[in-house]
Amino acid sequence: MLIDKVSDKLVFAAGLLGVVFAFVAIRFAWQLAGKASRALRARRKAGGQGVTGGAAEEAMAQESTTMRTRRRGVVPAVSDGADAGEPVLNHPVFGEMDAAALLQKIIDDNAPPPLHDGPLPEAIEAARLRPIVFRQFTPLGPGQDGLSFYGGQPIGPADFQWPRSHGLQGLPLTFIMQWDCAQLAELDATGLLPKDGALYCFIDLEWGKDDKQARLEAFLHHPGPTDDWAEIPLPADAPAIFGEEGPHSAAGCTDKVDNPADHVPRVMPRFPFQPVAFEHPRPESAPEEGDRLFWDEGPTGEAMLAIAKQGRPEEPLRELPTHASVFARPFPAYPHDFAAVRHMAAELIKALEWTGAQSAKRRFPDMSDAEREAMLATWLDEAKQLYLFGCQRPMRTPLDQAIADDIWAWLDSRQAALSLNFDRTVTAAVDLSLGVSSAALDRIPREWIDKAMHGHAIASEYLASEYFDNAKHGDWAEYDRLKAAGEVPQVRKVHAPTPAHMFGPPSYVPGYVEELMDEHLLLLELPSHGAPGLEIGEGVLQYLIAPDDLAARRFDRVESVISSY
Repeated sequence: MLIDKVSDKLVFAAGLLGVVFAFVAIRFAWQLAGKASRALRARRKAGGQGVTGGAAEEAMAQESTTMRTRRRGVVPAVSDGADAGEPVLNHPVFGEMDAAALLQKIIDDNAPPPLHDGPLPEAIEAARLRPIVFRQFTPLGPGQDGLSFYGGQPIGPADFQWPRSHGLQGLPLTFIMQWDCAQLAELDATGLLPKDGALYCFIDLEWGKDDKQARLEAFLHHPGPTDDWAEIPLPADAPAIFGEEGPHSAAGCTDKVDNPADHVPRVMPRFPFQPVAFEHPRPESAPEEGDRLFWDEGPTGEAMLAIAKQGRPEEPLRELPTHASVFARPFPAYPHDFAAVRHMAAELIKALEWTGAQSAKRRFPDMSDAEREAMLATWLDEAKQLYLFGCQRPMRTPLDQAIADDIWAWLDSRQAALSLNFDRTVTAAVDLSLGVSSAALDRIPREWIDKAMHGHAIASEYLASEYFDNAKHGDWAEYDRLKAAGEVPQVRKVHAPTPAHMFGPPSYVPGYVEELMDEHLLLLELPSHGAPGLEIGEGVLQYLIAPDDLAARRFDRVESVISSY
């Protein structure tokens, strides 16, 4: 019988989806149980429970072969998954395949690779248990901060060749960071990292290009001595960072002006760091030989916090700032440089673009709709002109005090659009000034520089209300009442998100890093915001290298995994 009504079709589709999802759940549970059962049987056989060693090895080999087959996407025959009356799918890619076989293919193609047989190679085991993280500090400027830093322009020898997307051809890749190899050598648990000179990382930050032959990253090593090294000039054809997404992703930028890509910087924010190693905690339950270890934010929190507090005076625990500050000029020089002007204007443009009719009516109740609309349109046009003014000079250029005063007077009369979170706006502007090595840093009070650098800490601690506990607080209404009355205790909490790191375990994210972990060590992991200015949404960049390739300096053999949570 044909289904003619749209409503009937929707009901039929919903019912069919329900059946498919239920079948997937049952099949997946059955598959997991089968794998666990086969693994348990193989281990029991290997333990000598009535089966000879040769038979046990054969059983394990058979299971391993099955799993390797699944990794390659080869579908084993399915003889028990479909009844005679089960529908057969006709798909342009999969062809004629019954539903059970298709679901089995999906499960098999996404199964993790088999665990490593026996202990991991010595270098991989040593590297994964001793990660190296990068503790940032306040920049002084190129040539004054050492050879380990994010962004800016690399420091290297006179014959340094900037890597490009096609060898020596194509567009230059974006410089991400470099390491002083002498610092790394003191922390290297493998003994395989270079011991002198500098190691460099370049990445193509323009996502989604169709060029399959283009190089997406480059790791380079230049040996020492480093005494006569200097800052490497930026190639004239270096593209704007993040490509077409630059106006959205780069700090101090907006896409609400003509030709917005013309105003996006071509280098990432520059912040120096000190590499620091620590022992990654083992899981509470000791892993079996060959088990894979992933980064665990919980157990690593205290170790990360200890690193973040090195060299800092002990401070009392405080609650997190709310950033809901009163609108006021933060210090006499603000806006102190062209970076601050750009950032201020871009934030004002964003605020005005997001101001809806009802919000504008609440802020300006004494004006008519037409008056409010005309005023906001004028403010938006002025903000765009101010942004373009901020783009006329390099961001690190100091702003004349008289001009800064005039701009502040203009902004003060339009504070209704920026009054919310203005403290955060100023902190971000100071951070941008630090990242471009502004010549106006001496005009910024230390407290504001400290606020900006706090955002670069790899871990922090703070006081917050204890979490809701049903047994202790009853219900949410009672919890809210106790909290409003100040009767919910304040407890210490540690914030330590997964940092950028060399060696150590990778993060567990969808992707195929599991296929590389047993034979490669983690050369670098870069989560979004793990490096200053690195805006990749929920993405994670992971770069792995085989121990032999690292020892031979074959950085051209680095394997990259680009994943997302």
